[in-house]
Amino acid sequence: MKRTLAALTTLAAAAGGILVGAPAASAADGYCTTSSGVTQGAYWTSVPTTSGGSTSCVMGPGSSGAGVDALQAALILCYGMDVGGRDGVYGAKTEAAVRSLQRATGQTADGIYGPNTRNVVEWRWYTNPGAKCDRL
Repeated sequence: MKRTLAALTTLAAAAGGILVGAPAASAADGYCTTSSGVTQGAYWTSVPTTSGGSTSCVMGPGSSGAGVDALQAALILCYGMDVGGRDGVYGAKTEAAVRSLQRATGQTADGIYGPNTRNVVEWRWYTNPGAKCDRL
C-alpha cells in the first residue's frame, strides 16, 4: 500500500509539474495564418491574425503567409532589420530578427512570435498623408 501511494504521489507530482509548466490555453488562440487591418483613429495597419481574426496567435520557423508578411513589414519598416526580404516566409533571418527584438524588449529570446512579442512590436501605421511606427 505504501509503495502504491508513493508511486501515485510521484506520478501526481510529475504530472503537476507538466501541467504547471504548460502555457495557459488563453495564451494563444492558434497559428497566425492571415493578417487583418486594425485602425486607431485616422491610422491603420495590418497585423498577423488567426483565420478567425484573433491577434493572439503564434508563428515560428516554417510559418508562411500574410501574417508573416505583416510581421516582416514591421521588422523592416520600424526597426530596419534584415529579415531576408519581405517574402511571407518565417525563415532563419526572420527568426533572428524576432530574437533580437525579444532581447531588446526583455523577453525570452526564443524567436517565436506570440502574444508577448505582439505586445512589444511597433507596427507601421498609415494615414493620409504619413505613417508612424507604434504599438497596438
